[in-house]
This record gives sequence, structure tokens and C-alpha cells, in this order.
Amino acid sequence: MASASPPIWALGAVALVLVGAVLSGCATTQDANQRASIQADRTLASRKALELQGTDREVQVVSTTVLNGKDGSAVVAVLRNRGSEPVNDLPIEVGPEGGQPVNARPNVPYFQSHAPAIAPGEQATWVYVSKDPLGSNRAFVRVGAHPTRPLTTANHVSALDTGGKGDGSSVKAEVTNDTGVPQYDLDVYAVARKGGRFVAAGRANVEHLGVTESAHLTLPVIGDAKGAQVQIFAPQTLFQ
Repeated sequence: MASASPPIWALGAVALVLVGAVLSGCATTQDANQRASIQADRTLASRKALELQGTDREVQVVSTTVLNGKDGSAVVAVLRNRGSEPVNDLPIEVGPEGGQPVNARPNVPYFQSHAPAIAPGEQATWVYVSKDPLGSNRAFVRVGAHPTRPLTTANHVSALDTGGKGDGSSVKAEVTNDTGVPQYDLDVYAVARKGGRFVAAGRANVEHLGVTESAHLTLPVIGDAKGAQVQIFAPQTLFQ
């Protein structure tokens, strides 16, 4: 059964109910071992300080939005892959405009310091959440170049099926894994818009979501999602 781990910088408990059955499909022991190895490598990488080796020329930061609240801060970054190939596991820095990165120290959750997978020509929304105030109403986001020895390479990026609705300081979300591949360390992002601008955002993490499984979560958000248009994003972490 899938389970959710409390995110290090989440703003409250995440309620998780799982439905559906785990299907073995055509996965082999070699597939399982490879996925476990990727997960272990990401865990080790998250224990080290983040270092950008240049920036990725193909990934454009379309917009950044800072949300500050009594429970912390959130930065919403919209990214576009302008290249002809998928990108994944790219290092990403975020911080107050004119300041230093706030996610570059050791022991930051992996997908709070690495950009989500993005299909060629597509956009992705990434949310950084901290219990600490950012100290600014403006933020920078920098996407680093692909490492020489990537932990894994996506040949194809699929979107997980998602839905959700806002209720003030939280968002209820449903995520279904229809990618055909079990997903580990799955970050789920919630954003809410009013009048074309972001008014709330949050993040949660699901440790494992098997093939055809669904997760029901309650995500605490920075801002007020009541009456806003809510979107849920769950970028794929493991690939065919």
C-alpha cells in the first residue's frame, strides 16, 4: 500500500488515504532494483549541499510568485522546456531576490532542490515551501545544467491524473498513477489562482504510489485557497 511521508517543511499533517490495488504488471526484479537504486541515489544527493554547474539553456523560468503567510512562505515557479528532449532531475536554486539560495544546504528534500521532469515543449509548475519567511516579496529561481552523470534519464514524461479543490488554508487533492511505472518520492503541488494570479500554494510528498493506485491528500497551503481555481501537479519521478 502506498504511504505518505510528512514533508520536512510542510505546514501541517498530510492526510493520506489510498485506494486501488498494486499491479505487478511486467516489472522484473531488475526493474525493481534499478528503481530502488535511483531512490537511494536521490536520498544520498539530498544529504549534500546543492551546487549548480552553470544553468540549463533549454529550461526557461516563465514566472515566479512569492506567497508569505503566518505559517511560512511558498515560491511558485512556472518552468518551460524549450528543448526537443525531456529534462529531469535538474538542480534548482530559489531565494529572495538579491539574496542567497535558501534550498542549497544539506538535507533539503530532493525535489525541493531539483526541478520536476518536463516534456519537450511543455511547462511544469514547481512549488518550494518553507516554514520560514522568505524575507522578500520577490524571488529568483535558477535551473542548473544537467549533471555529467545523471541519476536517471527520462525518455518520455507522462502526467499523473490529478484533481483537487480548495478550502481556505488547505487543498484536498487526488492523484492517480496511470503512468505504468511505480512512483517513489512523489512530490504533489497545489496552487490556487484568482484573477489570473497565484493566491495560495502548498506541497506534500508521497513515498510510494503503485501502478493504478490513487492517493487522497489534504495539503496545507500558504495563502487562501477559498473560492480560487485550484490546480494539482504531481510530476513523474520514475520513467519507463
